[in-house]
Amino acid sequence: MSEYTSTLEGFQRAMEWSLTGPPEESHCYAETTSMPTFYHVMNGQRSSFDVYVKGIEEWRGKVNDYKPMVDGFLRDGNQLAAHMTGTIKVDGTDTAFESFMFGQVDKESGKLEWLIERSVWGPVGGAPEHGEN
Repeated sequence: MSEYTSTLEGFQRAMEWSLTGPPEESHCYAETTSMPTFYHVMNGQRSSFDVYVKGIEEWRGKVNDYKPMVDGFLRDGNQLAAHMTGTIKVDGTDTAFESFMFGQVDKESGKLEWLIERSVWGPVGGAPEHGEN
């Protein structure tokens, strides 16, 4: 079982790793934490594995000071749920975010099969400007 999907601490490490490091190492991150058939649904928009990796590469190229905090985590069989808040500097702007995540985990490898995420973000100290309906 993958450490990244079995405990809050492991999932915390996976979330920290997701947007830190060189863009060219994004594929390594995705291969380690997710199945090749993985898909990600972010605020209703579905991305295949390859599009997901490309998105990680792009985000890694424009962010720094990424400080996610997984404050809720539940793993029940092959189901996963998590809540995360934090701050990130995007193109020099301090941004706060909140995400709710629901996923399915491959029983043999412990890697994510899919992840559905609902996130909102905006300026630190202000109301969310993105991800709202």
